[in-house]
Amino acid sequence: MTSLNRRQFNRALVAVPAATLVGTGVGVLASRGASAAPADWNAHLLAGVPGNPGLKHQTRAGDGTWQPSWEEASTPDAALFSLSCAGISKDLHVVASVDGNTVSHCARRGSDGSWTAFRPIPLQSGPTGAPGVAVASLGKALHVFGCSERGKILYHTVRDADGNWQPSWVTLRTFGTLISQVATARVGTTIDTAVVTDGNLFHAIRASDGTWSNWGNIESAAGQIENGVLEVALAGIGSQLHVVALSSSMDAYHAIRRADGSWQRFRKVTAFANYSPYSVSAANVGGELQVAIIDWADSQQILRHNIRRADGSWTPVRSIPGTGLTGRTGNLALAGTL
Repeated sequence: MTSLNRRQFNRALVAVPAATLVGTGVGVLASRGASAAPADWNAHLLAGVPGNPGLKHQTRAGDGTWQPSWEEASTPDAALFSLSCAGISKDLHVVASVDGNTVSHCARRGSDGSWTAFRPIPLQSGPTGAPGVAVASLGKALHVFGCSERGKILYHTVRDADGNWQPSWVTLRTFGTLISQVATARVGTTIDTAVVTDGNLFHAIRASDGTWSNWGNIESAAGQIENGVLEVALAGIGSQLHVVALSSSMDAYHAIRRADGSWQRFRKVTAFANYSPYSVSAANVGGELQVAIIDWADSQQILRHNIRRADGSWTPVRSIPGTGLTGRTGNLALAGTL
């Protein structure tokens, strides 16, 4: 079954009475002992309104506490569309589709919390329209992936450790149907990348020498996701790739690709059984899988968060307090830093 197109879903929300992105009510945080991640690590969450200027940032400390309020992140004057982020040591790097035609980059300095301005990635012959983007860090380099709006081509480029970008985008593959989303993550010394196209989920690996594996359908190895894939998030923990996928019926699934290439098959995440997530992001934060979703409930969009522990257990789902965001949101990104 074909996945629900993200932009079609967002347009459908316009018919709903003005929704508010809230973090109250069920947003009581778990105790430190139940929710804390390794103390030296911070989780960073970004959220924004698609097609409008504005980007909000929240930080979850290793002891499980959130900042008392969201802050304004580096915000372009133009409209912000798709969004992704990755940590390098204490710094948070953000890549976004700006103004419907420009893939841009900014960073939050971990030393003082200041933001650089969004600047277009100075490359030619890359994704156009309102591109979909994804970013992962490997050492001090950033690997950025993009696809054109209503496009079939997946592109890749790299920001080197010295801050310089490669001179051009590289075409990785042309798919047979339109790409609706891209996700990526570092796993050890490799970069794993996934693409959602026509409700299917494809995956390939970039080795440390820069060569790529063949693209394969994850569901062929890890089991079928009922009703097609709407969106996917990836996170690398040790030598394992964690895949969190949302179906078009708004169920959340989780699978693991082990170091030997075998898969722990997709299972529904029971922690999300009572929610209706339509957007997801995931990250390795201190060796644990942290997951954030946008949940559609009672004509409101609510950001929620939980953690998969190293022993395979999931913490209770909690709403994120004090968002301060209004309107319909479709941009969500999560990453960990020291």
